[in-house]
Amino acid sequence: MALEPILTARGLVKRYGRVTALDNADFDLYPGEILAVIGDNGAGKSSMIKAISGAITPDEGEIRLEGQVINFRSPIEAQKAGIETVYQNLALSPALSIADNMFLGREIRKPGVMGSVFRKLDRGAMEKFARDKLSELGLMTIQNINQAVETLSGGQRQGVA
Repeated sequence: MALEPILTARGLVKRYGRVTALDNADFDLYPGEILAVIGDNGAGKSSMIKAISGAITPDEGEIRLEGQVINFRSPIEAQKAGIETVYQNLALSPALSIADNMFLGREIRKPGVMGSVFRKLDRGAMEKFARDKLSELGLMTIQNINQAVETLSGGQRQGVA
């Protein structure tokens, strides 16, 4: 029995005025596969990744996730479907802690009135989640989840991103 791709794209096109950033791009991603996107500067790599992750909308073409056509309107929608992008610039706030960076813009609030009315953060839950995720990634060299990201190595920063 042949494996079916979990994520496919066919005929993706993205134009910015007269510039065609993505010209009929196709790809298949199979379950468990690690797929590298390589090419010259200006080849459309970033545009393709942004189209898949909801940051831009392709002008033409189709993206399917588990056989269903998807049209993400934002990276948050893509994230809810299990697609998230770690960009090369990492988009981290160096002075904030590891846990704070991992939850930037989607912090966990305390249950009840403390979280809903007073907007108090559930730091314990955020720190536990951050520690668990770093362990999943094999980043066992990070001892203090509350240390500032600016104190981390490049590889550790990429893991946090």
